Amino acid sequence: MQSPYVECPVYETEHFKLRLVSLTDAIDLLECYSDSKSQKLFNADNCLSDFCYYTVEEMHACIKMWIYSYKTEQFIRFAIIDSQNEKAIGTIEIFGGDAVNDYTGVLRVDIASKYETEQYIRELLTVSNRYFHNLFPVKNIITKAIPAAGERIKALINCGFQKYDDSSLDKPRMDFYIHTA
Repeated sequence: MQSPYVECPVYETEHFKLRLVSLTDAIDLLECYSDSKSQKLFNADNCLSDFCYYTVEEMHACIKMWIYSYKTEQFIRFAIIDSQNEKAIGTIEIFGGDAVNDYTGVLRVDIASKYETEQYIRELLTVSNRYFHNLFPVKNIITKAIPAAGERIKALINCGFQKYDDSSLDKPRMDFYIHTA
């Protein structure tokens, strides 16, 4: 299989297109990343930012970092494009795992609050379940959903994710769910 860093894959669902994030997405993505309802649900664990942005300049800087991270083969940040209006409504990041991390990848799903529904999240998780286990050498994918994220938790459960117990780790992750290939 060709590395996703040679050519980034594009995925399409009923309502969305997922493609590599671009600087041209900044204005659209600012709506998501400045949305106080969405911000509460972001998974910024182990990140250098909280992903709360309020200016186009801040959003540009973040996207430049995501593109740099893609070019240096650290992770892929996909823009989620609403197929109906062609606007970026959020992003999905997949971070591949390795032997040290027990081949567990990290999935981050950041979407504008009006899309935070069980139906839309389930649609995005279906892409993850179908493709992301093969995109990187991962047998497990974990993602965060705080207790207040009821729609997200329903989608995770309905897509085969289970509550992740990592209490044996030095720094346990709170509110994570896991999907095994």
